[in-house]
Amino acid sequence: MSDQFSENKYKIGFFGGSFDPIHQGHVSVALATINKFNLHKVLVCPAFFAPLRETRPLFSAEHRLAMAETVCKEHSKLELFDQEVLSGKTCYTYHTLKSVQKNFPKCKIFMMLGDDQFAKFNQWKFNQQILNEFSVIIFNRDHEGDRISTNHMPSPSLIYQLHNQLLPYSSSAIRDCIQKGNDITNLVPSCVFSYMKKNQLLDFTTNE
Repeated sequence: MSDQFSENKYKIGFFGGSFDPIHQGHVSVALATINKFNLHKVLVCPAFFAPLRETRPLFSAEHRLAMAETVCKEHSKLELFDQEVLSGKTCYTYHTLKSVQKNFPKCKIFMMLGDDQFAKFNQWKFNQQILNEFSVIIFNRDHEGDRISTNHMPSPSLIYQLHNQLLPYSSSAIRDCIQKGNDITNLVPSCVFSYMKKNQLLDFTTNE
């Protein structure tokens, strides 16, 4: 994988996902990506319903969007991109990336992707178009180190790796904690925790 890229354009990261809920790991990865690759900003784009997801999110699209918005308001280089949630339907990442490109025509777009998703990238619709038209930054979720092969990719020189440290929690683990009534104050940003308390999202019995 290459660690070199052109500096002659503004660089924008695209960070899509369910964000069910957005947590400290998401924020850490986004900020680390900005710093390492000198990105102008990262667009945080909650999905209405991710194409490969089998179960519905614990939190509604509106709550997930609002929680992501609270985080973006606290970090000047994070910006909410609400297109997928506002569409009210499952969106394919390629189409969303094309919209980002249209909104930022003079910028180079980097799609951020966890290594777990990259491992099943061949299941994504329009995966070859994404790799042909956009750069990809892979961050560690399942393992540390450079174990990802790009030999089968059409443009491996446009795939970069963050080499971030693994974090000891995930959205699924946090959802499990919430459903069991366990404390999550150290797992999500304080603004997200405050939003959850205000909207009674921590009391699973009332979160229908």
